[in-house]
Amino acid sequence: MNSIDIKRWSKISMRTIHLLAVFGVGGGILFGLDKELWIDYWWLALTSGVLMMLMDLLANPLWIIQVRGFVVILKLVLLAMLGWQPDWDSFLLFVIIIISAVISHAPGKLRYYSLYHRQVMNSDNDSKG
Repeated sequence: MNSIDIKRWSKISMRTIHLLAVFGVGGGILFGLDKELWIDYWWLALTSGVLMMLMDLLANPLWIIQVRGFVVILKLVLLAMLGWQPDWDSFLLFVIIIISAVISHAPGKLRYYSLYHRQVMNSDNDSKG
């Protein structure tokens, strides 16, 4: 397995862990469970999200000023807010999921748009997966 395959499968594995963790948080919130029953999933979602962010940032530093980087940082901030105001948790969870679905299926012209350079910025170094 070459380094590109390792990076790709690492990213796929991390995304899978992240999705399972978000499902755990979502189940806890939507079924009104005590925070103690879903907090471990929250930590796993936050940690895996940060690790995926670091993988992208290390592969391509432009990532942080592209729309996709901004959106991931926004999602992590919203995820970090879960549990602070329990009345808002369901709303925040839905916003996180909607933003995730929209940006992951958005055209490259939007995802790779640099908020700093005001143009699409592509790189061969982007981590795949």
